[in-house]
Amino acid sequence: MHSPLPLEFLGPYSWHGSRDAPSVFTAPVASQQGIYLWTVALPDGYITYYVGETGRSFARRMAEHFQEHAACMYTLYQPEQFARGTKVKLWPGRWGKEKRSVADCVSQSVVLAPQISATTQLFRFFLAPMTGDRRTRQRAEACIADCLYNTPGMIGDFQDKGIRYCRRKKSEQPIQFTVRCSSRLTGVPAAVLG
Repeated sequence: MHSPLPLEFLGPYSWHGSRDAPSVFTAPVASQQGIYLWTVALPDGYITYYVGETGRSFARRMAEHFQEHAACMYTLYQPEQFARGTKVKLWPGRWGKEKRSVADCVSQSVVLAPQISATTQLFRFFLAPMTGDRRTRQRAEACIADCLYNTPGMIGDFQDKGIRYCRRKKSEQPIQFTVRCSSRLTGVPAAVLG
């Protein structure tokens, strides 16, 4: 096995920009690629809702995510409960077993605009710049996600089911990733093997 690859998550950032969470679009690392976390701030740290990777810039990928979120393409949860780390589904979105059509999602986005806006304000993003190939990013993304899925209780329950991650193949040598962040990311271990 090679030397561990470091992942240093910077943030928190937000879509809208605020004093405690500057805009993800103007972050110093916005033009870089790597691994990112969607989180929600809780009293004891940030709980991760989603793990992603991008070979495009963080700014571009987060703009794509914002467009999907604002158009009700993603699952939407009741904001007050979501802010406490609990998911109460309001709308299933475009993906998964309950998927809806694009037309239905866009139509529903008008109805659910206040909840979409409230949820938009909750998300805090952490970005870990990572150079290298896509496969290494995919493996880092998958092993962090697996750690979260496999954590019992609130952390595991906060993960959406059915997201396709590209885990290490049997033919691939393991890679160890070390994880650092100046903020407390609940459930994200200091080292993962992918």
